[in-house]
Amino acid sequence: MRKTLIVSLLLILLTSACAAEAALTEEATEPSDPPTSAPVLTESGSEETPIGPVEEAVIKQLAENLGLEEDDITVVGSETTEFGDACLGVTMEGVMCAQVVTPGYIIVLEANGIQYEYHTSEDGSRVQPASLALVWKREGGIAGFCDTLTVFRSGEVFASKCGSQAEGTMGTFATLMTASEAQQFQSWITEFEETQLDASDPRGVADRMVVTVDVFGVGSATPTESEQQDMFNFAQDLYQKLNK
Repeated sequence: MRKTLIVSLLLILLTSACAAEAALTEEATEPSDPPTSAPVLTESGSEETPIGPVEEAVIKQLAENLGLEEDDITVVGSETTEFGDACLGVTMEGVMCAQVVTPGYIIVLEANGIQYEYHTSEDGSRVQPASLALVWKREGGIAGFCDTLTVFRSGEVFASKCGSQAEGTMGTFATLMTASEAQQFQSWITEFEETQLDASDPRGVADRMVVTVDVFGVGSATPTESEQQDMFNFAQDLYQKLNK
């Protein structure tokens, strides 16, 4: 009788221990919630902007203008907007803009630490650079000049003059500059601060000619007199190349 009771107690203890072990094992192997889809991050930790056909078109244009590899260009931001005119919100001397609401995108690219802003139409068929680098103007003089050169940081160049060619002419760094000239220009923009240079004749002079250069630099240095003259010569030469 005592043996039977002891055996029964042992069986009960063994059964309880197995049940507890099974419960612990089941609890330990219970699957966790499925992982959520995390956003893709860039090296800086910010979310990577998706690249669609419009962004691809802008990347291609920047690469061709500056002689860059498309893989070296990143999309910093891309957002939809409504521009207040047909010029996609970018006004230039000598260009008339129809005042009509135009849906599109504002896209910011980056290459070699420099950012470039573009405005596009909704379908990407029109791409307008928006990061000014330099504006050169020449007015007056005996010849009655009325010339403007607009240079964008992203490599587009636009020249206009009053009269028969008021519609303007377009070009790019790739077609108008040598590699060393393009490099020199980019170094000016990255080194110098935003400033206006004036090489106009003194006021009161007969047939006075006004010549100015607005430099939209992103640096902090001030150009020397020699460097200022180099920029005036550069702008005038570039204007003449575009209007041959």
